[in-house]
Amino acid sequence: MGSQALPHALLFHGPRGVGKTSMAYALAKTLNCPNGGRGECACDVCRKISTQVFSDLVVVEPKGAAGQITLAGWKPGREEADTIPYYRFVDSRPLEGGRKILMLRQADRMNTAMANHLLKLIEEPPSYLTLILVTHRPGDLLTTVRSRCAPLKFNPLEQSEMEEFARSQDLSSADSGTANLLRLAEGRPGLLIDLISGDLATRRKATASAMDLFQQHGFLMLFRAASELGKSPTWGAGGEVFETTLQTLQAWVRDAILLKVMPEGEARKLMLNSDVMEAVKTYAAQNEMPALLAAYDELQNAFEYTARQTDKAYVLETLLMRLGRLKQN
Repeated sequence: MGSQALPHALLFHGPRGVGKTSMAYALAKTLNCPNGGRGECACDVCRKISTQVFSDLVVVEPKGAAGQITLAGWKPGREEADTIPYYRFVDSRPLEGGRKILMLRQADRMNTAMANHLLKLIEEPPSYLTLILVTHRPGDLLTTVRSRCAPLKFNPLEQSEMEEFARSQDLSSADSGTANLLRLAEGRPGLLIDLISGDLATRRKATASAMDLFQQHGFLMLFRAASELGKSPTWGAGGEVFETTLQTLQAWVRDAILLKVMPEGEARKLMLNSDVMEAVKTYAAQNEMPALLAAYDELQNAFEYTARQTDKAYVLETLLMRLGRLKQN
């Protein structure tokens, strides 16, 4: 596909970890590589893009305690010590390739001022610039920005495709641990990589410890249980990482639901927390099905608002409080 046929502003959206950012880098190679970026190209352009030192590619991500993309660096006089002068990047022609690529990850985290500034850039872009907005929350983008981008939706992979991907990462899908990871990843290869590189066992044990504390002592142990849930060393590093903590907690409730509706032997085959089976059994026995279903929905809703919260401990404390009230009702 030639750059002339490509829209100048693209919106890559779909579930977290499904491959949006990887595709954005692949597109950058296709538009700039002298060989078209096909296969395992070893040219200087592809090598620099892969190692993120290509001068014609800039990736913008949320920063600061609020986790937002702001106007810092986009206009003269709004520069900061650790901020790239983005306006210079946009105003200058390509240095190493044929096109400049401006990628905004978690584009939904733009504040209103930044979104309005980007809107002007989308409406009157330089001829050499391609903008790629990457998000798993397209609904949070300014409507006028979203409507002016060509959307490309990324869907989760089929199970067979995920198994093939696992093999490409030197993992055997027949292994029980890998099988659990594949189920937890839900068709998202990027999330599978995060789970492989992260300490999933630590997360599961922290979840078991927290839920056991909260189940036995209720609101008296609210803050300690929230602390147990946050034991993973990377849980507070950002919104995307924190979502894995939420997902682990949701998997806990899911396993309890399975034990309610299936014989234990059959449920074990589908459980993600079978290594802490007794703790899950206790939790399932002490909660009625309506409360478990409502808890699962509550956790699902948490994925939508947690990105806007800077205090992740507060999010966990609020969640546990709501789960406790569901049990009482």
